[in-house]
Amino acid sequence: MTAMSAPAVSEETANLGPVQRRILDELRGTGISLVSFDELFADDSLWQELQDDMAAFIGRAEERLAAGKGGGKKKFLIRRYERGKSKLPVEAAILPSDGPWLRYAAGDALLGVVNAYRGVMTKLVDFDQWYTLPVGDDGDRVDSQQWHRDPEDQHVVKVFLYFSEVDEEAGPFEYIPSSAEGGKYGDVFPWGKESPRYPPTEEIERLIPASERIRATGSVGTMVVCDTSGFHRGGFARSKPRILSTHTYVNKKITAERPERRKFTVDWRDGELSEQTRFALT
Repeated sequence: MTAMSAPAVSEETANLGPVQRRILDELRGTGISLVSFDELFADDSLWQELQDDMAAFIGRAEERLAAGKGGGKKKFLIRRYERGKSKLPVEAAILPSDGPWLRYAAGDALLGVVNAYRGVMTKLVDFDQWYTLPVGDDGDRVDSQQWHRDPEDQHVVKVFLYFSEVDEEAGPFEYIPSSAEGGKYGDVFPWGKESPRYPPTEEIERLIPASERIRATGSVGTMVVCDTSGFHRGGFARSKPRILSTHTYVNKKITAERPERRKFTVDWRDGELSEQTRFALT
C-alpha cells in the first residue's frame, strides 16, 4: 500500500468535545494529561471487552510467574508481545480493525486529541500489554525505569491505560512537565541522537527539582496521555504489580521499506472507519 502524506489537523477541524479539549490543553501546556476512560469514552461495553482481554493476559502472566519464569527481555516486565529482532514481537500481534483495542486506540475520541496536538493525522504504530513485576526494596532502576526521552519521533504521543490500581508501591509513570522540545526543560539533554539514551539521574534531578515532576498514580481506568519525547520513567514497582496497556502514535510514514515502524498487523474487517482512523492504521 502506498504511504500517504499526513493531512493537517487543527483543534477546529478536529471538532473536539469538552473533555478532549481539556486533554489537548494540558498536553500543550505540560506534555501530559490524566483522564479516566469513562470521561473520554463513556462506553461500558468497550471497557468490558478491554477488561476481558486484559484479564486473559493477566492470567497467562501469573501462570508464568507461578512456574518461576519471571520477566522477559526486560527482567522486570512481562509483555503480551515480547520483542525480538528489530524490536518486532516474537509472537505476531494481529489486531482486528473492529476489535476493542483498535476501537479504543484508533477511535475518534482519542485520535482526535492526538492529531490536534501533533497538528497532523498520526500513525498508530505500537500496541502492547504490560505486567510490571515488583522488585522489592533492594532493587535498582534499570532501562526505562530511568529518566529518558523516547526516540520514535519528536513529540511522540503514548497512551497508557491502567488495569490495576497504580499507587507509589506499583511504580507509577513519572514525568517532567514542559521537558519536550520548546518547553522549559526542553534543552536539558535535548531529544536526539546527540544526547545519551539514559542521562545521569543525579544530573537530571540536580537541574529539575522534585516539585516539578509528576507521579501519575491512579485507579483502574486511568489514562495517561503523554508526549514522551519529554523526560519520563516508570515501572519501578516495589511491592505491587503495575498492569496496563500502551499505544504509540507518530508522524512518520509506514512503507514497504520501513515496515518495522508498526509493531502490529491490522486484520481488516467490514465496517465504516473515519478518515483519521483509516489513516492511522494504514
